[in-house]
Amino acid sequence: MTSNSVISESTNPSFYDRDSVTYDEQRWKSKTGQFVNASQQKILQYLCAEWTERRVLEVGPGTARFSIPLTKKRNRMTLLDISKGMLDVAKANLAKTGGLEQIDQFVEGSIYELPFEDASFDHALSLNVFNHLERPGDALKQLARVIKPGSTLLFNYANLQSYYWAAARKINQNKTAIGKDVYSTWERPREMDRLINESELDLVQRVGHVHVPTALEKYPIRRAVMMLDAISRSGPLKRLAPFHFCLCRKRE
Repeated sequence: MTSNSVISESTNPSFYDRDSVTYDEQRWKSKTGQFVNASQQKILQYLCAEWTERRVLEVGPGTARFSIPLTKKRNRMTLLDISKGMLDVAKANLAKTGGLEQIDQFVEGSIYELPFEDASFDHALSLNVFNHLERPGDALKQLARVIKPGSTLLFNYANLQSYYWAAARKINQNKTAIGKDVYSTWERPREMDRLINESELDLVQRVGHVHVPTALEKYPIRRAVMMLDAISRSGPLKRLAPFHFCLCRKRE
């Protein structure tokens, strides 16, 4: 994409189509990437411990990082993504792990217009997606619509009021991730709490996560970030974590 191109949410599908070819290699093969992936997988396992043999919708599965462990728990999954390229890689990765037999559908589509009936799923998740959305409230309402009353939704968002506030303010000013041609935005926790409530959801648990931004991987900060991540999962420092993982329950 040229320097004169306008980055918006509408350009994200083409970015991820291009990015899908090298996504896993670029993000998760380095020691830093392995740490971030392992941390996020632990959070997934902790918050979704009860998700077994259920119908699960994942919006924004990317290359199936989180889909794979959920299929191993015999969940029947539907995967929806804005990027055909990402869905193709997800399908290939699931085939390697034997998880394809647990997939009901691969759907190319938008989080704002989920093509499913109300209360179609037992659970839903959308991870590392909300920091690329212009309308997080509309997205939450759609996800809440398609899960059953009393069931749970797991999503995360980038926290504007975190240790990384200076970078977050720059991202929000430019509406673009640092070093990548992808629309990005960070949110205030109080605003996200309001949107959760307006979507007829109750926040069950919030877990903090400190990641290493891709732009900083070349610096020797992994050990420091690992320590910061460990002490920011819960307790008073959780509010300063750059990512908040939110488990919500739909009201009955």
